[in-house]
Amino acid sequence: MSSANSRAKATKPAAKTAGRLYFLDLAAGRVLTSNPDGSDVKTIVNEGRKLPDGIVVDVAAGHIYWTNMGNPKANDGTIDRADLDGKNVTSIVPSGATWTPKQLQLDAKNRKLYWSDREGMRVMRANLDGSNIETLVETGHGEAGRLDARNWCVVSRLM
Repeated sequence: MSSANSRAKATKPAAKTAGRLYFLDLAAGRVLTSNPDGSDVKTIVNEGRKLPDGIVVDVAAGHIYWTNMGNPKANDGTIDRADLDGKNVTSIVPSGATWTPKQLQLDAKNRKLYWSDREGMRVMRANLDGSNIETLVETGHGEAGRLDARNWCVVSRLM
């Protein structure tokens, strides 16, 4: 097989999702996809009341990543991953490793995910498989710090 054919086969899965939007339904705990004009809406993951908040799509790798805030008063947030079609859902950052993960950013070049952990008062990152979880910034500690909204971390954009 020529290298041109190999490249075509490697990018073929992305072509199925080219032009698709991926978004979250916080109230119902769903990951959805649609065409850019809003047509052809499909629920691809239905988790119930897990409170998804941040989402990124890695078309080249064929994955969607999203945060689940969990209960803001408990250390039970997660970061999950699925294939672009919603299959093979797995929790890559387990409950207890991040408090209330929210916004999510993908650094595809360095194979990292970055997120804000609002009530955990941290900015964090991990490898795309969830390994090597690191705290990059921590603005407070303990319950008293958590109650002060000035300590909450919110990531807006990876430059």
